[in-house]
Amino acid sequence: MDIFFVALNAPENSNRNAHWFSNNLSFWNVLYRSGIITQPIKNKLEGDIKVFGSNSINHLNWTIGVTDLNRRDVQTDSTYVSVNTNDIQRILNILEVSSVKRLCLVHSKVGEAFRRYAKDAIFNKNRYGKIGVYKKTEIFEVPFHNSSVKQKERYYNLLIQ
Repeated sequence: MDIFFVALNAPENSNRNAHWFSNNLSFWNVLYRSGIITQPIKNKLEGDIKVFGSNSINHLNWTIGVTDLNRRDVQTDSTYVSVNTNDIQRILNILEVSSVKRLCLVHSKVGEAFRRYAKDAIFNKNRYGKIGVYKKTEIFEVPFHNSSVKQKERYYNLLIQ
């Protein structure tokens, strides 16, 4: 896998829609503006199918995957979502059995949890961009797609550099 996105949890709308990142088009717009996908997504209920279920619109036909760090809580307000060492270990287990080139952490709570619980990973001091490495997998953190971070696309673009 070329990029493996790890989001915090399933928000209520996306869970109800049964599609990743389907509350609005913000995630798909950031992926398009950063060059990770080569065509804009026009229907929020089709983005996950086109990007995670296929690779035809992905940068260089890359394989892109996704999961939630916390798969227990369906919650839109992240202040009510907790993560623990078992959640991190599940992701590290995926990295152990799959060839993942770039792990991308999508939420400050996800980044904080990795820095706290991923004991075998090596982290630098970066807030966004490449923040570390776990064995052969580069670890990136990006601002949340609908955050107010200016020029957030530049951090997503680093995933394809």
